Amino acid sequence: MASLLRQLRLQLAQSNALPLLAILGALSGLLTGGTILLFRLAIEVPLDNALPGQHHEYFESLPIWLRFTLPMLGAMLTAIIFLLLSPQSRIVGISHVLERIKHHQGYMPVSNFLAQFFGGIICAISGQSTGREGPAVHLGAATGSIMSRKFSLPSNHTQLLLASGVAAAISASFNTPIAGVIFAMEVIVMGYSFISLIPVILASVTGALLTRAVYGNEPAFNVPQLHLHSLLEFPFLIVEGLLMGTLAALFIWVCVNVAQKAPKKLLTRFFLLGLLNGLLAMAVPQIMGIGYDTVNLALIGQLPWIALFIFALAKLLITSLNLGLGQPGGAIGPMLFIGACAGGLVGELGAWIAPEHASNSGFYAMLGMAAMMSACLQAPLTALMTLLELTSNSDILLPAMLVVVVANLTASEVFKQKALFPRLLQLRGLTVDTSPVEQMLRQHSVLSISEKDIKMVKKFSSVEDLQLTLKANPKWLVIYNTDKTITAVISASDVAILLLDDDLLNQWQEEHEGQILINLLAIPAQRKSCGSISMQANLQEALDFMAKQQVEYLSIHSGKGVLANSVMGVINHDEIHNHYRYQQPATSE
Repeated sequence: MASLLRQLRLQLAQSNALPLLAILGALSGLLTGGTILLFRLAIEVPLDNALPGQHHEYFESLPIWLRFTLPMLGAMLTAIIFLLLSPQSRIVGISHVLERIKHHQGYMPVSNFLAQFFGGIICAISGQSTGREGPAVHLGAATGSIMSRKFSLPSNHTQLLLASGVAAAISASFNTPIAGVIFAMEVIVMGYSFISLIPVILASVTGALLTRAVYGNEPAFNVPQLHLHSLLEFPFLIVEGLLMGTLAALFIWVCVNVAQKAPKKLLTRFFLLGLLNGLLAMAVPQIMGIGYDTVNLALIGQLPWIALFIFALAKLLITSLNLGLGQPGGAIGPMLFIGACAGGLVGELGAWIAPEHASNSGFYAMLGMAAMMSACLQAPLTALMTLLELTSNSDILLPAMLVVVVANLTASEVFKQKALFPRLLQLRGLTVDTSPVEQMLRQHSVLSISEKDIKMVKKFSSVEDLQLTLKANPKWLVIYNTDKTITAVISASDVAILLLDDDLLNQWQEEHEGQILINLLAIPAQRKSCGSISMQANLQEALDFMAKQQVEYLSIHSGKGVLANSVMGVINHDEIHNHYRYQQPATSE
C-alpha cells in the first residue's frame, strides 16, 4: 500500500497528471457532497420535528418568549464549545479558507472543521440569523484539504482539491454545479487554468448529483418564469443596482466596524450576539434561521412593500452584527435574503410608478439576489451564473448584467468597500493579494520541473565508486554526509574530468578512515550549496526556502524524511525562473 501511494504521488507531481487529478476531484466532490448532506440534515431534521407545521423554516410560529430564548441559548452553547478550543481553532468561514489557501498552502486543520460543522448547526437550529453556504464552503474546502493530506499530495494539488471541495459545496447547497465551479475559481482560487478546471468541474457535478439523489432536481428556490416586460424599465434596473451597491457597502461597513470594536472576551461577544438576535426576532421573526421561506415569498411577489422594507433592513443589520461578533454562521444566504427583499421593493416601486411597463416584483427580487451577492463578494460571474442556473432562463441575463455591474461599481468605487471576506481577513493583518507570477508558481510542484538525472555520492568517495556512478551519465551528483544528510550538488562532468587527469587526481586524493578517498567538497568543480525540501512543496515555496536558507539548490525528498535515500530530484533558482519566463507560455495548460 505504501509503495502504491508513493507511485501515486510521483505521478501526480508530473505535468501529465490530469487523469489522476480528475479522479481525485470526483472523489473530493463525493466526500464533500456527503458532508454537506449530513450538515443540512442535521439542521433540517430536528427543526422539522420541533417547529409547528413541521417545517424547518417556520420560526414565525414560535411564541415570542421562545423567539428570544432560543437564540440566546444557542449563542451561549456555542460560546461554551468555543471556549474548549484554542483561539486558532475558532476561526471559521470563507475568510478562513482564503487564509489557508494563501498563507498555509491549503492546509486546513480538523479542529476548525469541527468548530464550523457544529457551530453552524447550532446557529441555524437556534434561530440565529445565518446562512448555510458559508459553513458549507469551509466544510467542502476542509474535506478536499484533509483528503489531499491523507494521500500526502503536493501542496499545489492540495489547493486544487480544496477548490474542488468548495465547488462541490456550493453545487450541493444551491443545486447549481456551474456556479459552484465559478465561485471556486473566482472567489477562492482567484484564477483559472485548464488543469484546475477539470477536477473542479467533476467535483461540482458529483456534489450536485449526490444532492439531487436526496432532494430531487429542484433548485434551492421556487423561481417562477421571469422576464423583462419593457425596455422602459432600464431606469429601474439602474436604481436597483445603485440600491444593491449601497446596501452591500453598508453590510460590509457594519460588519468590519463591529469586528474591529467587538469585545475581546468570547463570552461577552456571544452573549451580545444571542441578545441582539433574540430581541430582533421578537419583533421580526422572519430574520430567524436561514430564511429561504421568506426569499421564496419575495420571488413569487407575495410580500407587501412594507414587509420587504422591514425584512431587508432587519436582516442586514442583524447579520452584519453577527459576523462582526464572530458567529460561526454564513453570510451568503443572508445576502440573498437582503437582495430578494430589497429587489422586490424596487419592483413594487416600479409597479406603483409605471404599472403598465413594470415587470413582476419577483423579477426584481431575483435580480436583487444576484446583485447583492456580487457586490458583497465582488464576484459578478458567480452571481450571474447562479442566477442563470436558478431560473433556467437566459433572457434574464441582459438586465442582470446591468444591475450586477452597477451594484459592484457602487460598492467598490463610490463607497470604496472591498469584498467582504478579504476585508475581514485584512483585519487580522493578512491579505489575499497575489501576483500572477506567484499564483502560477503555487500551481506547480517542485518535482514537476526538477532535474532527475542525478546520482547520490558520499562526501568521501573512492575512485572506483565514482567511476561506477558516472557510468549512468548523470548530470549532477548529490553529495551526502556520513549521517545521510544532503550538503551540496556537484557537476558530474567536472568529476569525470578530474578522474581522467592522473596528476590532478593524485593531488586531491587523501587518506580518510584508513582509505585513499576523494573529498568531493574540496576538489575544484562547479559545486552548489544544497538544502532539502519535500516533494509536496510548490515552486513558490521552493523560492522562499532558498532565499531563507541562502542555498542555490534544493534536493527534493519523498515522505517526511530529508535523508539521502529519499532524494527524487534537485531544483535550482534559475530553473524556476526560466519556467515562468520562457517555458510556461509554451506549455500552458
